[in-house]
Amino acid sequence: MMMSSRWMFVLSVVAMLSVASCGGGSDSGTGPAPNPPAPPSPSPEPDNQPVEPIATAGGLSFFGDSNAVVGESVGLGVRASDSTDLEEVEWQQMSGPANVNLLAAHTLAVGFDVPLAGDYEFSVNALTASGQTLSASVILTVTSDPTPNVNVRLDHAATERGRVSFRVDAANSKTIDAVTWTQTGGPEAQNVQLDADRPEYIYFDAPSVTADTAITFEAEVAFTDQTVAADDVLLMVQNDTIVADAYFPGNNQIVSADMFAFNSNSPYADEIERCVYTNALRSTCRFGELPLLGQTATEPTVEDVLDRTLVSHAWMGERFRQYLTNSDAGQDMLKLLRATTAVVISYEVRPSFYWTATGAIYLDANNFWQTPQERDTLNDRPDFRSDFGNDLNFVIPWRYVKNNDYYPAGRYPADARLTRSFVDLEASISWLMYHELGHANDFFPPTSWAGLRSSDDPLSYFRNNGASSDQIPVSYPLLPNEMKALAQVSFAGETATSTQRSYRGDDIELFFTPDVAPAYYAYLNEREDFATLFERFMMAYRLGASSDIGIIDTVNNPDVIITWGQRDRISASDLQTRVRFAVENVLPELNVRAIQQQLPAPRLLDPTRSWFDNVNPNGATPAPEHHHELLRLPARRLSDEFIHGPDVPVSLPEQ
Repeated sequence: MMMSSRWMFVLSVVAMLSVASCGGGSDSGTGPAPNPPAPPSPSPEPDNQPVEPIATAGGLSFFGDSNAVVGESVGLGVRASDSTDLEEVEWQQMSGPANVNLLAAHTLAVGFDVPLAGDYEFSVNALTASGQTLSASVILTVTSDPTPNVNVRLDHAATERGRVSFRVDAANSKTIDAVTWTQTGGPEAQNVQLDADRPEYIYFDAPSVTADTAITFEAEVAFTDQTVAADDVLLMVQNDTIVADAYFPGNNQIVSADMFAFNSNSPYADEIERCVYTNALRSTCRFGELPLLGQTATEPTVEDVLDRTLVSHAWMGERFRQYLTNSDAGQDMLKLLRATTAVVISYEVRPSFYWTATGAIYLDANNFWQTPQERDTLNDRPDFRSDFGNDLNFVIPWRYVKNNDYYPAGRYPADARLTRSFVDLEASISWLMYHELGHANDFFPPTSWAGLRSSDDPLSYFRNNGASSDQIPVSYPLLPNEMKALAQVSFAGETATSTQRSYRGDDIELFFTPDVAPAYYAYLNEREDFATLFERFMMAYRLGASSDIGIIDTVNNPDVIITWGQRDRISASDLQTRVRFAVENVLPELNVRAIQQQLPAPRLLDPTRSWFDNVNPNGATPAPEHHHELLRLPARRLSDEFIHGPDVPVSLPEQ
């Protein structure tokens, strides 16, 4: 292992606990979270030593681990020995004492935990950009001892300039005290960041490269029992054609070059791979090329939807199939998906969003994982909006509850290696899907599908026809300007004024409670108001999930006692007309008025108890780890025609 480092840095858990409030970002039970630490500076004389291959054969160079121990997280990477770009890659296990699940077998790198001792052989078949076929194999030798105390997850591939995260997990019941991350080889990672609340994570952008390239890191971990352990990790950086002014790169969002149509034999495979999510996408495809699902299928099947599904990993499509087939909400989703051209599920999408320009929904795959191995393939970088509103003296959290418990109810710490239940998987996906498909059907309601022309495209059609939610400011307006202005701080990143920073929980209660908003987020704009009304109603109606909203003063309130809270606000009498407007425009076949009479009546939460204890009115409920629940906000778009990256939104060009 190369120990010459280009930079290194340390986070001590003890030190961080002395300054960091609980919570994962913008909302916290004990006050604003500190700003994340600045990225470390490169060393004065950076070491540009390339990563050496572990084997070379058949025109291919292999990187990563040639030796390992049982239980270790390992990785193998590949590139063409002559630095020609690889257009297609297929990994396959040829032999070994146990089968290894290669969840990223179509990429330049595979990562996994080895289960048994012995020799494992893996082959690679690759196609170069020049059309040459290359094949070779590599051996990984695994021994029984010693048992690893830490594992960095997960060795994988990323597109140049793409966002990357690694996580180090402790094993054997050890507790991490400090972590030192060191880049040990390859071109320098960019924009390196640590997570103030989770020092076991590192985030960075992959470097720009001119050919497929390997880079490596090491995490050295000091435990509270005074012992030390280390593990290394491999990242293969894939060279890709990135058009600077294309939609996604122009908004500082680099798309995975490994996206593919989940159903390879789909009649729309070429179109969804070309028209919705690439680093070269610069124009909108017309409905004659990629129509809405509702233009081609009045009663779509699960396979019809999967024919429109683009994924970064095959397991994401499988979980989507499982959800659509088995969820009580599945039939709703098949209807609602008629308003989309495609579904994109990818490990780097965060936050989820609907985009008018393509007519597609883009879903964060974190909602879809079920096994810990699937979870390992995800990018853990927090939503870039997590720190918005940190200088406000209140938070307005929300959650879903069912049977007086959280919904989803399960707790899944990453290092516990737990499998998520289908019930929790369903809960995680459903609210997100209802929300994003509320957006899609806002722009393309069922009454519009028959009138779409082949020469139309989603963006120009919207510009010419508007959306159903355009009626909200006229016929169903929200009133308090204070809440609308605060929403721009909490959700759009505007700087809070001195007056806004002076507001306390009691002030927000006076602004919010007399109005007809279903949630704080509804004040951002009429699009989010519409989608939130639809989402909250459908979760209550179809899945029996109640929504809670609270107002919490964060000054001198370590026990997170609520100022005000309400369950099932969506059923309040003064919201009923607004709810009917949204739902009837999306699913006109529902008898919304009759359903409203059957839903639970709203009730106030107990202002003498904490937000967490209010989950169950009959007893206390443990707070979730790190109070991450306080960060749960609907996936959102801040404008109809903007892609919002972590920096500055850029307007789409006229089509």
